Amino acid sequence: MKNITKESFEFPRGCLVLYTRTPVAGRVKTRMHGVLGEAGALALHKALIEYTYRNLAQAALCPVQLWVATEAGEEASNAYFLSLTSRQAIFRQRAGDLGTRMRHTAEAVLANADYVVIVGTDCASVDPAYLRQALAALEAGTDIVIGPAEDGGYVLLGLRSAPVALFENVPWGSERVMAVTRENLRTAGLSWQELPMRWDVDTPDDLARLSALSDAFNSFLNR
Repeated sequence: MKNITKESFEFPRGCLVLYTRTPVAGRVKTRMHGVLGEAGALALHKALIEYTYRNLAQAALCPVQLWVATEAGEEASNAYFLSLTSRQAIFRQRAGDLGTRMRHTAEAVLANADYVVIVGTDCASVDPAYLRQALAALEAGTDIVIGPAEDGGYVLLGLRSAPVALFENVPWGSERVMAVTRENLRTAGLSWQELPMRWDVDTPDDLARLSALSDAFNSFLNR
């Protein structure tokens, strides 16, 4: 792959972060086990990582980092992730709930960037145009950008800082995530911008539209 200098990016002062998990059978995409089995769910997890990472990296909007949730003793920079990017762009998520982990990631990234956009590997509907919307808003000075998800969570979080209040008492994994996040923002007097709603990949019902998004996912419909 051609080397891209920071100056070549459309938003060189930003950073895109892809949040993911170590691909281990039985620990990923557990809601898909009934339809795909453990091996099929693992294959889907890897396909989502690769598809979403390509969306972020090939758009050349800004530098991309992989932040990996691991179990004790596991390396974040394992052979699989090193097949996607360099060791210098792979980081381990800290322990804690999702809010604690995202806040720590944002603080670490913002030490060297003006703003950060965090996207999960389940968020295959987040395309380069959607990412550009978020980055442009942050570049223009918006403090917080959120992409709401159909299931009540969010598919994208963009930050110029990492306010603790944003992540307090959020029931991660529930349909109340976005509602509680809005309450937190209002209570703290923080301003934010919301992007159009998108979907993410949680249950077997999402496989059909995932297949419609890319032929790379067709095989998961026929298992």
